Amino acid sequence: MKFRFKKNVNRRYTLLIVPEGTSPVFRLKFRFFYLLAILVAAAALLTSVLVLYAMNRTHTNRIGTLEAQLSDSSNQFRNTVVNKEQEIDRLLNELMELSEKSKTIESKMSELEQLEAELQSLTNGGAGKAKDKTAAATSTPAKASLADEGGVGGESIPLTDQDIANWVQETKESITTSLKEMPGLQQRLEQTKVAVEEYKALMAILPTYWPTDSTRVTSDYGEREDPFTGRLTKHAGMDIGGSIGDPIYAAANGKVIETGRTSARGNYVTISHPSGLKTNYMHLSKILTKVGATVKQGEIIAELGSTGRSTGPHLHFEVVKNGSTVDPANYLRKPGEEE
Repeated sequence: MKFRFKKNVNRRYTLLIVPEGTSPVFRLKFRFFYLLAILVAAAALLTSVLVLYAMNRTHTNRIGTLEAQLSDSSNQFRNTVVNKEQEIDRLLNELMELSEKSKTIESKMSELEQLEAELQSLTNGGAGKAKDKTAAATSTPAKASLADEGGVGGESIPLTDQDIANWVQETKESITTSLKEMPGLQQRLEQTKVAVEEYKALMAILPTYWPTDSTRVTSDYGEREDPFTGRLTKHAGMDIGGSIGDPIYAAANGKVIETGRTSARGNYVTISHPSGLKTNYMHLSKILTKVGATVKQGEIIAELGSTGRSTGPHLHFEVVKNGSTVDPANYLRKPGEEE
């Protein structure tokens, strides 16, 4: 196929299309103006295509960049959501720990208040009431120990925002209340401590300390059959059985005013105490102190024996008040016994 342009005087152009073979020739006649318009339109069209292609490439790259940014943003958002959930879980765990600590503080303060009441009862001679209060206070098992007694279970119900807000408020109020009450409790405990020290000082000058390692009482204070004659007689002290050589302790602070040996008492020691009382320790195998010595409560002063009027190893212990013996059981406290 061949193309030829033929120019005539009227500036017209003819486009001949000559196919091969015997097919007829096609002639297209047009003016130069139309040809120019077609060329300009084709150029404009080509330019537009190129511009659109360039813009498409630019937009495609931009879209790819935006998609990548969107993907990164989406990943960051997911990571942020995960981190936020982990942070919320961490804060909830810390809140739970804080709540448990708050309850522990309340429990400890309750125990301190109970201890304060017991100490005050002790210094006022109300040991029995203190013991009853202690039993009542300890009769309810602690919350933490309930889980140790058996299995636990139930539905998993997520906490609502209101549940968390109430939990925070309760914990805050609990801690605030504890902090407000603590100074007053501390002051009361200091006062109680002073009272206890005074009470301990008083107990140190009273014959309250058990004088032997053994707590086996073989004969109480009061009327009894005499172990030698069988007659009804008065027993002026308390007999505590033991083994020869066992230590004998001073029942209270005091000063040794007499030591010696008689046929009835055997080896004996007498101590005078600041309270005005005296104590006698009889049937000793050995005396380990001397007249004029100052002794402290619980200090070893002799060894247990069976000297004098005795049927076997024991300590005969007496408390003398205003010149007369009184029942030592009114003063002595066995080891581990509530005061």
